[in-house]
Amino acid sequence: MNHIVEVEKYLGCTLPKTYRQFLLSFDKELDGDVYLYLPDMLIERNECYQTKEYAPDYINIGSDGGGMAFILKLSDQDPKVALIDHGSMDPELSEFVCSSFSEWVASDFEYDEE
Repeated sequence: MNHIVEVEKYLGCTLPKTYRQFLLSFDKELDGDVYLYLPDMLIERNECYQTKEYAPDYINIGSDGGGMAFILKLSDQDPKVALIDHGSMDPELSEFVCSSFSEWVASDFEYDEE
């Protein structure tokens, strides 16, 4: 819980409701093509990719292991999931993954890997 509070202080806002609830029970890394950051890694990963600078209304929640980041819009309670290039971090160039974070979790983190 402390890491979640630290992330919210860093961002200056509360995390999206569905993502915050997920983090409260998320305690192990996912295997496969989706790598979601544990709560204690979120600040470091968002600093590393300068998410606050290039995508200020978003949080980088993970990676596909191939240079792309999974992002969520901070102002939405059940935000859509998008994939963005770590090199640009421009949300306007993002690719659609799922219409909501809760649906993505329910689908076992499926996405089109084109």
